[in-house]
Amino acid sequence: MVAVASAPSRVPLIQLSRVSKDYGVGAGVVHAMRDIDLSIDQGEFVAVVGASGSGKSTMMNVLGCLDRPTSGTYELAGIDVAGRKGDSRAIVRNRVIGFVFQGFNLLPRTTALENVELPLQYRGVGARERRRRAKAALEAVGLGSRIHHRQNQLSGGQQQRVAIARALVTDPPLLLADEPTGNLDTRTSLDVLALLQKLNRQLGITVVLVTHEREIAACASRVVEMRDGRIVSDARSPTPIDAAAVLAQLPPLGDGEDSAGPAGGRLGRATVVAAGSSSVPWSVYPMMWLGELSGELLAASYVALILRLNPVYAVWAGVLFGELAKAWAGSRWLRRTFRSAVTPDQRWHVAVGYTIGVTGLGLAVMTSLAMWSRTAEWLGLHVVLDFVGGVLARGWLVFVPAVAGTVAGIVLLRYLLLALLSPRR
Repeated sequence: MVAVASAPSRVPLIQLSRVSKDYGVGAGVVHAMRDIDLSIDQGEFVAVVGASGSGKSTMMNVLGCLDRPTSGTYELAGIDVAGRKGDSRAIVRNRVIGFVFQGFNLLPRTTALENVELPLQYRGVGARERRRRAKAALEAVGLGSRIHHRQNQLSGGQQQRVAIARALVTDPPLLLADEPTGNLDTRTSLDVLALLQKLNRQLGITVVLVTHEREIAACASRVVEMRDGRIVSDARSPTPIDAAAVLAQLPPLGDGEDSAGPAGGRLGRATVVAAGSSSVPWSVYPMMWLGELSGELLAASYVALILRLNPVYAVWAGVLFGELAKAWAGSRWLRRTFRSAVTPDQRWHVAVGYTIGVTGLGLAVMTSLAMWSRTAEWLGLHVVLDFVGGVLARGWLVFVPAVAGTVAGIVLLRYLLLALLSPRR
């Protein structure tokens, strides 16, 4: 007789055996969890539902190693964590679990990138590696172009995506989501759920989602219902709701309608503009041009009429003061539009866009004025034209780098002026 070896049994990622959790309240005892048995395999999407006081939040704390059970055993990834002390549980928690909370819990004075880097700092990961992994996590949740945005420049859904990226940056096998859509409207909730489903299906991340809404739980492939500290049902769904498909069927937002933010409140159009990568409203460019024109006229008039200096000095004084007035007007208009701090990406966008547009227009004007030698000489343009002609005479290999360097220098100057003159509040 030939002995046939049996296949090794698969170890569950989560294994609760007769777990109970009691809290002392005054002279009495609250039995938040009562002899619970629960097994969750790697790669499952499980929703834990129940009314307030059913014990689902206590279960989340126990699963997340935030609290110890009063009795029973809890094995996480084959590790018995029920009897471990605080520091030991914290190590397991940092290595195995990613948390997503209802309130996002982002640091308000830091960027999305810095928020996502935080768990890696606790691990002692180097700055360069932290930044690389944080960028990859933000790109995985669709926020690669918003890494420098702060919390007040992100919609509710985007803030939750940052929180999910922060939970993913340590590559945990388990993602615990505590009411992740509680502060979001329907459309944004579906967007977050679609992302969780994508992470579960494509990356094999185990997702345990706590919610009191059955519509949210219907997106999970398994629903565990709790009541009075006990599991009353544990059902698998062969056809969970596809959040991305439902989201695609919703009517598009109208022109005057914006996505909802935290607590279902309406976001102003300024917030939506600020949340959109480095895009800025086109209205900033004519405002900057008006500021530049006003500054140039005031400075040139003062030098020519009050100081009675050579018109060439008046022109160059106007150019210098115009740059300052332009940056001041642009920074104020951006602040007024976004109603929040302007990001470095947006300042670069404005500096590059304005420089490219004005450079092309300026070359056309200078070429036209060059046809009248007296006008060019009176405005002092002959100096610029002679310089350009001299560089061009040296050949294209000299002319192209010279033009590129000059444009880059102008862009950098305008960026620095925008940063310097931006309102601090």
